[in-house]
Amino acid sequence: MEVIGTVAAFIGILVVLVLVHELGHFLVAKRAGITVEEFGIGFPPRIGSVTWRGTRYSLNWIPLGGFVRMLGEDGNVEIRRLREKGLTEAEIDQAMEGAFNRRPVWVRVTVLLAGVAMNFLLAAALFAVVFSLPTPIFYGPLTVTEVQEGSPAEGRLQVDDVIVGADGQTFELAGDLTEHIAERGGTEVTLNVERDGEPIEVAVIPRTPEQLTSGDGPVGFGFEAAREVEEPPLARDPLEAAWRGTEAAATLAYQIPGGLADAVGGLLGLNPDAAGDARGPIGIAQATGDVLESPFRNQLFFVGLLSINLAVLNVLPFPPLDGGRIFVVLLEAMRRRKLPAEREALIYLAGFAVLIALVILISIQDIQRLITGD
Repeated sequence: MEVIGTVAAFIGILVVLVLVHELGHFLVAKRAGITVEEFGIGFPPRIGSVTWRGTRYSLNWIPLGGFVRMLGEDGNVEIRRLREKGLTEAEIDQAMEGAFNRRPVWVRVTVLLAGVAMNFLLAAALFAVVFSLPTPIFYGPLTVTEVQEGSPAEGRLQVDDVIVGADGQTFELAGDLTEHIAERGGTEVTLNVERDGEPIEVAVIPRTPEQLTSGDGPVGFGFEAAREVEEPPLARDPLEAAWRGTEAAATLAYQIPGGLADAVGGLLGLNPDAAGDARGPIGIAQATGDVLESPFRNQLFFVGLLSINLAVLNVLPFPPLDGGRIFVVLLEAMRRRKLPAEREALIYLAGFAVLIALVILISIQDIQRLITGD
């Protein structure tokens, strides 16, 4: 049941994030007078659909997001079909009046960027809520509740050990103690522990950030703080919360491309230090299961983090992502003529094949991580 709950939560989050993205395309396209032929929840085959004001709204069997299909999105394919049906050029011009590919460049770019903008706004809104919630502060000492298998803590710490300090220092706040340990990844740390009422010293070597995977800590133990106090929210009012949320989303959006490049480089063997950083659908689903057991504020932050990752990923100039489609639109504008439909289709097909290959490689790595427990 735990696995089913994790998968259901992962699919639910994915559907929300993709639908928000597609809703951005839909709203801006409608506003620009572009004919939206279909707005789908999930992917075909269809369960059912209704048509309203020229747009089909469909519910589909594959619950992995959604899609927006606009007239003229596939270049001149529709024109060929209309010609094959025997329509005159005047009739074709009338039928294609609301086509995406007949709108000015700036309109098409705006429509394509709208999905990215919606994911950014969703992330900023979720972060704003996090900043509006009371902040839990944990006070030490820390009682060990579990020891992770294969971690630096295994064989050294025991359940019910009480960690009162590290390297001879005492820390009032649990966060200060865990930060002290995390900053010393790869070097020996002496934990000051009380075991069965007797003080002892336990030497561990915390994992470095490069060695960490989802759900891990530097030392690998769960704990219960001696006391938890809820402090006032970090944001004093909704305006400050919105500002802090937007700032957090912008900071992450700036940082993600570098981390993504390192992860892909590690996956391809170009950056061995980052070989384990990439996460595919399986890895993200596993992280979702971990987050489900955490406080609500952490869950909100996790969804916001996924949303900003989706925004950054889609804006990359790589076909068939939105950024790649924007690149093609701008290229056509510079050339002052459209790419042949066959060449454009080939570009998107090649890009899609590369993306699928990367997803497969990352998924293999995710499965290996699950099997080995790393």
